[in-house]
Amino acid sequence: MAKVVTEISPRPGFFYTHKKKLLVAAAVITLLPLLFYTVSLLRMMAATITYPWELDQGEGHNVWSAWLLMQGRGPYLDLNHYPFFNINYPPLHFVLMIPLLWILGPGLAAGRLLADLCLWGLVAAVVAIVWRYGRNGWAAALAGLLVLASPYFYIFGIIASVNVSQVMFGAWALFFLGLALDKVEADGSVKAAEVVSYKYLMIGLILLLAALYTKQQAIDAVAAGFLFLLWRRPKIAIVGAVLFGLVGGGLFLLIDRLTSHLFYINLVKVNINDFIRRQLFEQGMAYILTHAPLLLMAAAYALLTLWSKQRVSLWLIYLVTTGVGSFAVGKFGAAETYFYSSIAAVVIVSSLLVARLLNSLHTESSENEQTGFKLNLARFTALPVLAIAAFGLLLIQNIIFYHTPETPHPWKDLIKGHSGNYVLFGKLPDERDRAAGQRLADIIKANPQPVLTEEASFAMVNRYEVVTNPSNILVYNQAKLWQGQELLNMVQGRCFSVILLHGHFLPGVVQDQIHAQYRQQEVVKLNGGDYVVWQRLSPPDPANAACHV
Repeated sequence: MAKVVTEISPRPGFFYTHKKKLLVAAAVITLLPLLFYTVSLLRMMAATITYPWELDQGEGHNVWSAWLLMQGRGPYLDLNHYPFFNINYPPLHFVLMIPLLWILGPGLAAGRLLADLCLWGLVAAVVAIVWRYGRNGWAAALAGLLVLASPYFYIFGIIASVNVSQVMFGAWALFFLGLALDKVEADGSVKAAEVVSYKYLMIGLILLLAALYTKQQAIDAVAAGFLFLLWRRPKIAIVGAVLFGLVGGGLFLLIDRLTSHLFYINLVKVNINDFIRRQLFEQGMAYILTHAPLLLMAAAYALLTLWSKQRVSLWLIYLVTTGVGSFAVGKFGAAETYFYSSIAAVVIVSSLLVARLLNSLHTESSENEQTGFKLNLARFTALPVLAIAAFGLLLIQNIIFYHTPETPHPWKDLIKGHSGNYVLFGKLPDERDRAAGQRLADIIKANPQPVLTEEASFAMVNRYEVVTNPSNILVYNQAKLWQGQELLNMVQGRCFSVILLHGHFLPGVVQDQIHAQYRQQEVVKLNGGDYVVWQRLSPPDPANAACHV
């Protein structure tokens, strides 16, 4: 008689018994705060689009650069000559702003609306990436909402800057390169595609070029893209790099020639400036503290990838290149926005980790039903533990992210770092700020051109020429490229009917002459800072050649 052997299978614990309910509850608890932060972001977007004054230095200069391009003049000018204006970013972002300027006119609304649209474009890219590689709707939704909830994007992503568009183009570029060279199996595993899609490959390379011609920091996405190509298809990587260099370099040389070599000076020479270790440390600590749980999850993703058969992935490469690129925040003039690429990469890999956990739990459940709970006990225990750990980290991240327009973010002072007097970040503009800004604009309007304003919006609303980009003059001066005699002569000759200072970026020799030839008329409080109006002591000499601009 045959011996009957009875196999005793482990019985599912509380977690597996109520798995579906627990996972739904965890998803709701995790995503609801992120939705709340998204509503706060939408409120801030609506309020700032209609707010006509700078929230951060440089907003108006970005918009004015697009206005100059629309007029066929271009923003790549010599800071040593009137109107003492230039920009040190590539032109694509400003080109994209032109249609909005046609509709809205020269003002910050066009720049902020473009930034808002690019932020949503970045969210769409992150969601698309996690959906394709994670095969999980909850994880994809988590990824998009984490971008919208990050206080860095909430505070700085809605202003008229080029930073979000650069990251958006880079993320979409890598998505299409992944479409071209990666095959994602039904179980979520990734391997090299048998056949390369050259259509998607070309789209990816074009978008990498677009990112680089939006802001130079896109080199992190370019590096990730070509390292990925080199890993997957070395021959294609070499050919692609040659074509990329020829097109990108040729375009650079063309623009440089059209601008009498000022394109090279403004984009390259001016950006070779001092590296401040303390600034790197302070900004790095602020970033780590505000995103610590996500950074831990990203580290876990990296370890799992290194331990897997594949050992590397496109998104691990992106995580590394953006992390290395973030060190540029130590450069003089760099700001918190230099972490945008890293935040996007960290959100992507953290969400992919969540997708892997959720999909493993689902697979485990299916196997349980088919095998009568004949489980690997180690895996049976580990999966719920890892899922609970990830859930706990996301809960902590939600708490750290806390912000509303009415309640200052607890990390706000840390995040804004060296941003000076611009303390309106994260708060809805009120009528006092609007009135104060209008007061300054009316003072400008009451005086004839030329006027010198350290911020561009007060000139733009009156359709005046924007004179100076003072922060760039400061960098120009540090790079020993600024001569300054023409501006100094105009100040000495009282050629400007009125001068409006706020950041006091102009070189000391110019500010000394302002004190000598002008009198302080009024100090207006705006956005928590002091805007100082200087009126000339007497009209200029009509024979003064310096004033004939």
